[in-house]
Amino acid sequence: AVVSTQSTGALPTDTIYGICCLVHDTAAINKIYQIKGRSFSKPLAICVASVQDIPKCVEVASSSSPILPKLLPGGVTVVLPRTPSLNPALNPGFQTVGVRVPDHKFVLDLCAELGAPIALTSANVSNGPNSLSIQDFKEIWSGLDVIVDGGQLLQATGSTVVEITDTSFTVIRPGRDYEKTVRVLSEEHHLENLS
Repeated sequence: AVVSTQSTGALPTDTIYGICCLVHDTAAINKIYQIKGRSFSKPLAICVASVQDIPKCVEVASSSSPILPKLLPGGVTVVLPRTPSLNPALNPGFQTVGVRVPDHKFVLDLCAELGAPIALTSANVSNGPNSLSIQDFKEIWSGLDVIVDGGQLLQATGSTVVEITDTSFTVIRPGRDYEKTVRVLSEEHHLENLS
C-alpha cells in the first residue's frame, strides 16, 4: 500500500508531487514535518476522494455547498472550519483546515481505497522549490516509506489556497485555477474578495 499505519509516501498530484500520510496517524504526521524540516506552525492540507467526502473533515455551510463542486476536483485547496472529529494532532491550534479533491485519478482512487482522508503537502524540503519529478526531492527519499513515480509533471504551480466564509473569501496563496476560483466566488456567488 502507498499509505499504511505510520508510513509516509510521495505521489504525483494534479499540481506537483506531494508527501502524504493517513490523517488519523499522528506518528506519520509528525514524520512528515521531520522529513521536510517544516515548522509545526505551517499546516498540512487534507485530500479526500470526492466533494461528497469534504464534510467528513470540515464544516461546510449551506452557502458553501453549491460552490465546492464548481471548484473541485481541481487545483484548489478550500480552507473551512475543521470538524471536532478531525485528528487534533493535525494542525494543532488551527480552527480551519485546507481540503483538496485533486483532479488526479491515482490520488482519488487511493483516497477511495483507503476510505479515509490523507494529509498532503508538497514533496520538498520546507520552503524549497516545487517538485515536478521524483528526482526533484531526492534529498528526502530516505525518510519516505513509498515513492510513486508518476513521471515528469507539466507545471510547477501548487494549488490555489482560498478560505471561504458565508459572505467572503480570502486567497491565501494564488496557484493553479486561480482565475477560475475568483470568478466562481466573486461573479457567480457574489462573495466579497478580502484578498
